[in-house]
Amino acid sequence: MGKMNIIQIPDCLKDIYLFEKFILFRKKIFTDGDCVLDLSNITFIEPYSMVGLILTGREYLRNTSEKITLINIPFSVLQYLIRMNFTDTGIFNIEQKIDAKKLFKRSAFSKKVVEITEIPNKETESISRISAIIAKFRSRAQFILKYWLDDDITDYFVTVISEVCQNIFEHSLDSGYISIQTYEYNNEKSVGFVISDSGIGIDGSFEKYSKNQYGTGAELIKNVLTEPISSKRDFGYGLCRVSNIVQQFKGSIFIRSNTSSVTMISRTDPDKKNEKFFFLKNNIPEFNGTQISIILKA
Repeated sequence: MGKMNIIQIPDCLKDIYLFEKFILFRKKIFTDGDCVLDLSNITFIEPYSMVGLILTGREYLRNTSEKITLINIPFSVLQYLIRMNFTDTGIFNIEQKIDAKKLFKRSAFSKKVVEITEIPNKETESISRISAIIAKFRSRAQFILKYWLDDDITDYFVTVISEVCQNIFEHSLDSGYISIQTYEYNNEKSVGFVISDSGIGIDGSFEKYSKNQYGTGAELIKNVLTEPISSKRDFGYGLCRVSNIVQQFKGSIFIRSNTSSVTMISRTDPDKKNEKFFFLKNNIPEFNGTQISIILKA
């Protein structure tokens, strides 16, 4: 074994915005030496951060042909990672083990999640995988969406899953991951839909268009959330349709692509109209591809 590059990760994996602190460590992760991440400070990992960690590990594996080693994972965090199939991705070295009797029981916990699933960037394989994910989501929707359930919400979020996953093979030129989970943190119940890849990003997929047509960076991300535009079809709905669905259920969307991000929050104004509010950022630390988090809070 060569030089060890041991990095102590702070408790920054419990929130999509705190995950920005982890991105600051990426330069250090990709320096010379066998990378070891010490996760002893981690108290909770939410779905977006979990998938972001996978994307970082996969990029490291591609660049170095070596796996990042994870050490000192707190017991409850490791239980969760195993349950969500994080440890089955084959991307990390994890020597810690848990007695089978102490693993989360799938018969109970399964109802609230769709485990981490890879979406291939090949159309035929991807469509088959997306169909399987949708079938699993439908079978568990009454538990995943327990606090938001009405007659239409399952079909609406089948549309969300289909539209966003389709972007992976249509736009990203890379495979990606999806994860869905209802979870509770700080006495607040949330359901998170995460679909992420490390491909060419939204700017890359609109490269054939002039910058004046749809803008670049955060402006472009906002435009694809508010206008029926597509980089592959002359007239498309995609993320515009997704944002309208999320608005209807007073949720939020966070999209990060390369060096830009947009947060869309739905709020009810004094006239009881549900409106979208956007927060744009450019020139943030680079993280290849497009990472999307959709959150509903009870």
